[in-house]
Order: sequence, then C-alpha cells, then structure tokens
Amino acid sequence: MKRRGRSQLGPKERELPTRKMRSDEQLRVIRAACASTDSYFNASRLATATGLDEKKCGLVPTFLFTTGLLEPAGGHFSRYRPAKKASAIAAAWEKSQEAGLQALRDAWKGQWFARAMRERLGYGPVPREGLVARLLMNANAEKDRMQQAEVLLDLLVAIGMVVPDGDGFMNWHEGPCYQGAEPPGGAGDAQRSADVKPDASPSARSHGAITTGEAPGSDSQAASKATSSDREDSPQASIPPPRRRDDDAARSESAADPYADLDLLALLCPPVLLADLVRLTKDELLELHEHLRGIAALTAKLRGRPVS
Repeated sequence: MKRRGRSQLGPKERELPTRKMRSDEQLRVIRAACASTDSYFNASRLATATGLDEKKCGLVPTFLFTTGLLEPAGGHFSRYRPAKKASAIAAAWEKSQEAGLQALRDAWKGQWFARAMRERLGYGPVPREGLVARLLMNANAEKDRMQQAEVLLDLLVAIGMVVPDGDGFMNWHEGPCYQGAEPPGGAGDAQRSADVKPDASPSARSHGAITTGEAPGSDSQAASKATSSDREDSPQASIPPPRRRDDDAARSESAADPYADLDLLALLCPPVLLADLVRLTKDELLELHEHLRGIAALTAKLRGRPVS
C-alpha cells in the first residue's frame, strides 16, 4: 500500500513519527532540534549536528511541530526553530541526560499519545501489542501506519515515559495511576483480580493461563475466573466477552474512545512466529491447534462458506 505523507492524512488522523528512522536516532534529532540557536534549522543542519542521514532527519520535525516543540522559522516550509518549551528541554539536557528526558516527558505529558498511554496503563501492565493498537486507534490511523505507531511507542520507551515490565508487558513510568479504584470492567473484574494467585508466572500470564484459587467459604463452586490487566477469560472460552458498564460515566467514556473494547484485535494482529511457539508446551500446542481449527470453522460459517 502506498505510504501517505502529512498532506494526505485524513481530517481526523494524527501525525505519527516517521517509520524510516529508529527511535534512538530520532531522540538524537530531537535533542539537536531543541538545542539549536540558529535563526532556523533544516534537514541539512540537523544532519550536520547528529551525523545522521539528511533525508531521514528531514522527516522528524513534522511530528515535533505537532507536539509543540518547534515553530516555523519562515522563508520555507522545511525551516523550523525551537519553541520556548524546546529551549527549556535543551537547557535541562545540558545538566544531564536524565534531566533532559524528564523535561521532555513533562513537555509531552499533555499530548494525546501520553494521555492514551497513561489511561491504558492506569490499572497495571499491558502487552506491547495492546499499546501499539491503542496508539494507532487514538491517532485515527489505518493499520498500514502500524509501523509508525510502533516507532512512537519505542520513542516513549526511549524517553522513559513507558517502561518494560517483563515478558512483553509494558507499564507507565509512575506505576498504575488508579490503584484502589474500580477497573473499567466493573466490580466483578476487581474481585476476580483479587482472586489471582500471587505466584502465577509471567509466562502463564502472557498466555492467559493465570491460575485462580478457591474462594474461602465456598461450597461446590470454584472461583474459576481469572483476569489480566487487559482482559477477562471464562474457564470454557479463550475469547473475552465485551466489557460493559451501565453508568453514565462509562457510556461517555465509551463514546470518547470507541476502541476501548478491541483488545482482542491487538492480540490477533501481530503474526505468531516460530520463536513464540517454542515457548509453549506440547499440550499447549495441541490446544492452540484445536482453537485455530475452531476459529477457522466459525469464521467460514460467518462468511457463508462450507465448513470442512
């Protein structure tokens, strides 16, 4: 599919970083752009300051402009100069690397992508794929821009706004924001989270196989529901039901974010690689095979095709 430039973005689509430069290289360009003291800078001057490819350097300022770090310098559309907040970031960077990154986090904390990540990670760690999907959805972008969303998440990791939590999960740099509050799924989710055994391994969590214990005082019924930070699974099904709340706040939240219940898409979009399969046990591989056959049969039925 043909890549689209900024002028070809839809009216509601948001700008994302270029996919043609790694996040660590873009961070070098950001620092050079913030520290510029010339009347203007362009791709050539950024390349000179960073030692990176000139054409790729020229792809970075557009995103920085939309986040308020740069302003037009006049004379040509490709000429920029640092905004006041960018100069403050550069001054902090002169003190230390961590001070500069902290200043950049503070400058970006009100941006749409920072708010999306803080909200998504508000109750605990989330798989990387879920965060990429959230960024793509909040940018109102099509899936052909997923690589750009990947780079944006890498950039947020590089500045320390989002931090790895192990086994493919990510966390907010300040930890969960809503500890003690009711998660979006309602009180039932909170109760099931409390029922999860503390010794559940990360690998079990990543495969949705968290073990639950029996509730004290229960008779023949076992507390068989388990949750992760993203989803809830019933004992018989691996596909989580949609999460719904009846209160007005939940309805307004759903209207503001129509993609809040599409975490399953984030899990299914990335391809499963051989390196992923070797992490499964023999029994888990057989179970996966049966699930895939079931999904294929149901999908064929939904599409009106004969089921083999």
